[in-house]
Amino acid sequence: MRKMALVLQGGGALGAYEYGVVTKLVDMGWEPVAVTGVSIGAVNAAAIAGARKGDIKASLDAIWGAITLDTVPFWPENMQGSLSLFGNPNFWRSRTDYLQMPSWINLCDTTPMYATLAKYLDFDQINNPGHMRIAVTATSLQTGGPTTFSNHLEHSAHRHSHSLRAVQQTLTPAHIMASGALPPGFAPVKIDDCAYWDGGLFSNTPLDALLNLLHPDEIDSLPIFTIDLFATRNLPLPQNLLDVQTRTLALQYENRFWAEYGGEAGPVGFADMLKQLERELPTDSGLRQDPATHPDNKAASAWHWLQRLRALANVVVIEGAPAAAGGDHDFSAYAVKAAYEAGRAAAGRFAPSEVQQPKLRAVA
Repeated sequence: MRKMALVLQGGGALGAYEYGVVTKLVDMGWEPVAVTGVSIGAVNAAAIAGARKGDIKASLDAIWGAITLDTVPFWPENMQGSLSLFGNPNFWRSRTDYLQMPSWINLCDTTPMYATLAKYLDFDQINNPGHMRIAVTATSLQTGGPTTFSNHLEHSAHRHSHSLRAVQQTLTPAHIMASGALPPGFAPVKIDDCAYWDGGLFSNTPLDALLNLLHPDEIDSLPIFTIDLFATRNLPLPQNLLDVQTRTLALQYENRFWAEYGGEAGPVGFADMLKQLERELPTDSGLRQDPATHPDNKAASAWHWLQRLRALANVVVIEGAPAAAGGDHDFSAYAVKAAYEAGRAAAGRFAPSEVQQPKLRAVA
């Protein structure tokens, strides 16, 4: 088995594509040692880290089997997805307290999903970083920024700045649900007296959370797979309002991190520059001081975090196909199977023996 890390986006029913990718990677001999997720990606991450007896495929099968809608006989396959709007028995149910509607802040009750997570996942295992490191991210309504909850934080992790927080604490179904509390459908989730909405509202690709989990010896070598659920490149112009809505959603939640580092050189060039700086930095430089023993040396803290960004050179992007209209809420058996099979097909290109030098790349 070859080690890997996973960064899993949010995207509702599109998470079935991640389900397919991960099961295929595991079948081919990849072993996840660290995983981060947002929204449905947090559900998938929890199913991976909390897989009973370590059987990741069986765990994902169980979760997706529970939240996939039964097929309605004699109803066209391509119209089964519309039934998702009426509820999902093991995920959410529509509210019926209509007399209270003027004070509603959400349309659905997600109590069933708490029970689903508790039933199928091993939360003692999820909270064991020796088994697997995991982090899920939600958006704080108090700070307006992301809060990452994890079972582990590395010595030089990025723990707090402005509105960003990273905390190590015991993970529960509430943390997973906070990461996926997408308004106006789902209510905010309270954790430690703070309310949280979906982590994808701030950033749908929780790469920073993954960097906080990496051991020093993994930064330059551990392959990091991220699945881009929202393809936006080289697509035809929208032809109707439904196309417009679908494309707008994709633009809101698409992968963005590769545009942030390295300019024309890209993330690989950025990582190479960081390695060169590290080699040329004098051994007695104050930047090399341990932030734990020199807490007032903010420059050293920034330097140690910056060096974690060298892991960007290890990122492998598996790009999804353009989402069908309504694809993010279509939990029909037809749509889930199609996304699952597409994910497995895309991941089939990444046998461990063929990924010798990880680098940023995309596949269709």
